[in-house]
Amino acid sequence: MGHCRIPTVAWAMLAALFAAAPLRAPADDAKSAEGPISMLVMDPLALPLSCPCVAGYAQRKYEVLGDYLSKELGRPVEITFAESIKNALDKEHVDDIHLIIGKDSVVRAQSKKHKYEPSLLARLVGKDGNVNQTGLIVVRSADPAKTLSELNGYRILFGPPECDEKFSAARELLEEAGVDVPAEKEAEIAYACSDGACMIIDWGDKIHGAAVISSYAAPLLEGCGTIKKGDLRVIGETKPVPFVAAFATNSLDKEEQKKVQDALLKAGKAPRMLAALETMLGFVPEDFKPIVPAKPVIKAAEKPTATQPSSGEAKTSADVRSPTIRAWPGWLGPERNGRVEWLPDSLPAKLDIVWSRPFLRPGMGGLAATDRHVFVGDRDAANRADVFRCLDATNGEERWSITQPALGQLDYDNLPRATPLIYQDKVLFFGAFGDLVCAEMETGRVAWRMNVRLRFLALDKLPWGTCSSPLLVNDMVVVNPGAPRASIAAVDAATGETRWQTPGEPQGYGSLIAATLGGVRQIVGHTQSTLCGWNAETGVRLWSLKPRTDGDFNVPTPIVIGDKLLVATENNGGRLYRFREGGEIEPEQVAVNTKLNPQMSTPIAVGRRVFCVNRRLDCFDAADDLKNVWTARDRAFCEFGAAIATDSRVLVQGRGGELVLIDVSGPEPAIVSRSLLTTDKVAADAELLTFPALVGSRLFLRNETAVVCIELGG
Repeated sequence: MGHCRIPTVAWAMLAALFAAAPLRAPADDAKSAEGPISMLVMDPLALPLSCPCVAGYAQRKYEVLGDYLSKELGRPVEITFAESIKNALDKEHVDDIHLIIGKDSVVRAQSKKHKYEPSLLARLVGKDGNVNQTGLIVVRSADPAKTLSELNGYRILFGPPECDEKFSAARELLEEAGVDVPAEKEAEIAYACSDGACMIIDWGDKIHGAAVISSYAAPLLEGCGTIKKGDLRVIGETKPVPFVAAFATNSLDKEEQKKVQDALLKAGKAPRMLAALETMLGFVPEDFKPIVPAKPVIKAAEKPTATQPSSGEAKTSADVRSPTIRAWPGWLGPERNGRVEWLPDSLPAKLDIVWSRPFLRPGMGGLAATDRHVFVGDRDAANRADVFRCLDATNGEERWSITQPALGQLDYDNLPRATPLIYQDKVLFFGAFGDLVCAEMETGRVAWRMNVRLRFLALDKLPWGTCSSPLLVNDMVVVNPGAPRASIAAVDAATGETRWQTPGEPQGYGSLIAATLGGVRQIVGHTQSTLCGWNAETGVRLWSLKPRTDGDFNVPTPIVIGDKLLVATENNGGRLYRFREGGEIEPEQVAVNTKLNPQMSTPIAVGRRVFCVNRRLDCFDAADDLKNVWTARDRAFCEFGAAIATDSRVLVQGRGGELVLIDVSGPEPAIVSRSLLTTDKVAADAELLTFPALVGSRLFLRNETAVVCIELGG
């Protein structure tokens, strides 16, 4: 099986049955004169080669593809499931192989041994919009190694040489980190991810060991019970390498190869195909650019220079990463800085609305989402309780909801202000009256709940309620109760138990971040009147800074630009700070611009440029004293405007949900396209206070009347 252990004898018998007998797709006898096409499936996520341990994952049903190809080509397609070409050819019913679907590097290596000449026809896109995979360097959770450079002297278990992600890419990554890697012929090999993972766990403290596993296998190891949750820790990730692809062998002539290729590229439009193959788009050409490129390679930390601001250090919420889950996990996205890996080159004149789910009230909090779920905070019809909802990302139907009684009356209605937070297989919701609820993503079963203001005895009155979105730091959820003995506090993400609390001021209305500044990992954000930094592990306050002018609401989130911190508020403007070694802030700002003065919008950094919506869209140069270098005035830009960005594009959610796309790749930014969400005059004039979520090419946003799913991929 190659990546996990099957938990039951029954499933093992079923898998053997699938592998032993070919699945013959039905075909019209009149069209079968040319004989059957033999298709070998070596995809490790195919159902007969995997196990049904993780809902909706690694259960690809290739018989649906076989049926489709048979009808498209006018020839029967016989499917054989096997882990190798040799195993397939050893079966009595297999005389030859015409098509192979499997891991790119494995198919190429094995084809060479068997004198096949594989021709790449298409690549299969995953549910995350990606065609690549990576290798993960893992150690036991209790192992002292924190970085790759500490693995010198360790026994490192690589995957087979034919698996690029577990061998060549892993060796390259380790060599870059300065690890002495054995010669290729001397490398120690674990042929299955499960073998490598179990071996280093079994070694315990006796042997310092690390293993290389495939990113696609990570959820299966825990899901199938091969290892326990938390047994392993990822300390490195390789560069992306191609994952599953379809090849034709030289047993199929060129004309037939072209017919198969054309059929594969159209397969994504066939009914049931996307669900059957667990894919976002189906098969795509070799030059396909992933909608969500693979996550960046984890390397030794590189310190940006003061003259080259970048968004590299702005990866503020990545303390706990899941290399297999592509999602919008919470406030400001995957790295809590509004940065994304993909935006379209232009917007369609008419938006492609996949679905729309109506709601009774206009929203205030942001959305969190995966390719299967959309999480949103709402209120009941009587406005006496929070209702935390999970919608199906494919059709908008409600999968489950949790009702949390929350009585009171706040300014601007009582809806939750905070964005939900995804953590592993759970999601956390935070209501405006202080109720924090942790639930299982799939079922909605509540794992734990508490009211943070009651637990930590916060007695001050909040006219706008609790607004700060929870922050994930390692395995802790950090909130800001604003209590005398718990200005901020951390609770265990799995249990809700208090890990630490720090005395200080009442709470601010903005969200916290976690970042490495001055060489120290710290939590940064506002209390009621003060900007502070706290040690990320212990909560001990490292520094505090009062602005020159009182009265800021402190709603915008601070952002990191290179090795500096940018803070922007309505009364004190934009201020750029540097840090001393040891993590303490230098009180005198490096640069200041009073025009960068949003009351609600959080600025977003694209290299040295800073973009912010505040009744207009402004661009400031962080490397030139925050100089205002460009301004766009447009009816779409309100007091609050949610913005997300890549290195070349900024997408703004404007008035009424209108989308405005800005090209920022040139010397001067320029609005390149825009799309209206609605033509209804009342709805089109509404100033939205929500933040959207982007997963793959789908944008989920909440307007005055509904949560809407928009396809941006065209």
